[in-house]
Amino acid sequence: MSVVTRTNLATNPTAASTTGYAAVAGTGGTAALSNQTTAGYSGNNFNRVTWSVATTSPSGGASYTQTGLAASTQYSHQVWVRSSKAQTVNLSAQYKDSSSVNVGAAVVSANVALTANVWTELKVEGATSGAAVDRVVLTAAAASAGTNWAASDTLDVDAVMPETGPTCGTYFDGSFVNANSVMYAWTGTANASTSTAITYTPAIALVGHSTFDPCPRVEVTISDMTPTDNTVTLWVTADGKRKAVREARKWTVNGSNYVVDYEPALGRTIAYDLEITSGLNYGAGVTQQTIRVDCATWCIQDPLVPSSAIALDVSRQDSSKPYLTAAAVKSLEYGAGVNIIPILGSTEPVALMGQRSIAAGVDFSMFTNTAEVTTQLRNLLQQTPLLLVRSNGVRNNGIPGLAYYAAARPVEHPVTVAFGGTLTQWELKGDLVAAPTMNVLVPVWTYGTVDALWGTYQAAQTALAAKSYLDVLKSPSGV
Repeated sequence: MSVVTRTNLATNPTAASTTGYAAVAGTGGTAALSNQTTAGYSGNNFNRVTWSVATTSPSGGASYTQTGLAASTQYSHQVWVRSSKAQTVNLSAQYKDSSSVNVGAAVVSANVALTANVWTELKVEGATSGAAVDRVVLTAAAASAGTNWAASDTLDVDAVMPETGPTCGTYFDGSFVNANSVMYAWTGTANASTSTAITYTPAIALVGHSTFDPCPRVEVTISDMTPTDNTVTLWVTADGKRKAVREARKWTVNGSNYVVDYEPALGRTIAYDLEITSGLNYGAGVTQQTIRVDCATWCIQDPLVPSSAIALDVSRQDSSKPYLTAAAVKSLEYGAGVNIIPILGSTEPVALMGQRSIAAGVDFSMFTNTAEVTTQLRNLLQQTPLLLVRSNGVRNNGIPGLAYYAAARPVEHPVTVAFGGTLTQWELKGDLVAAPTMNVLVPVWTYGTVDALWGTYQAAQTALAAKSYLDVLKSPSGV
């Protein structure tokens, strides 16, 4: 879960020219450097050392000098080479100061046997520069265990990469195409500056709230994605069932984004994961995150209007909330379409069966015992035929953590209202159904955010005069 930047410190890594490169003729030999424009290891270009006079002992090769290094810093270096014949070579890293005076002894790699005409990596890893160092000379040359270079032999060099750290990573430069969560760039002029590879590993951060402001919820922040458009879907799993978070289906995330899940299951561990369906982060693995939102009560709400949420007690506590009757949630019916087909000549009929449904005939009857709470529940029931009931782990009786509930004909019984009392019984019997797929219809606005929109109450009245009540609920700005 991070953004990691690697830097290729070479300013001419793909041998776009001979700048920084040199031929090392070796003992008794004569050699020249030339730039080639086809069949490089990375890109088309590479530099070639060609011997016109053979060496008299195994030695000689090609060097690359890079300035801009730091003193007392750990570096790893890689160079890719190709020989016209089988040869044994090694790579040395000699650190120098700004006057090109050697600082310490050269660090030399193990010998590497080259196959003729095959690009091969040479590397020096975990070398530490000394005091006052500002450059390194990397030399790929025939080792003492190798053979002499003959006239017309060649050694090609390409893909130079000094980088900080104890080991060499995969080679890159600024010409690479962005892909697989990695963005490549030159820090300055192409083929004349250092280059970076930035790897973005997306992360999920969760903050849970059990309060009714407007309802128990989870705030989800997606971060560390590429600063380009990625299409994602945020999923949440509760009680073994996975569903997309409302407002976060085919969601565009550029760098980071934030969404509120206004309907997490309560009183149990729930898990969030991210599916990336397009963009540079496509296919990236995102670590699943879990959270538990513990709430003292159940919650009922319109799933499309979070601010409609009402706390629900499972038994009588006080008069500030509705509470379930003793008869509530006493049975759950799991129906399936079944046709019994008798078979001629057999005593055993055949059953043709459909998919078994989730619970039906669920009783969520409850009491309210103040005029204010009665009005609040009445308004909720009149607002929507579909409720979301979230139990908190107390008196679940088989009810799923997210119970989307359709009660076609709720019945209000004013038990003591006619005698000046406040007790009202609500008869709610219905079926559990699938969650709606619409986004939230009425977003949550606070008094402070609405107040900031308008200088005066009259200004709001004038601007919103043609709007309906629901229009204003959806957007107090009038837009």
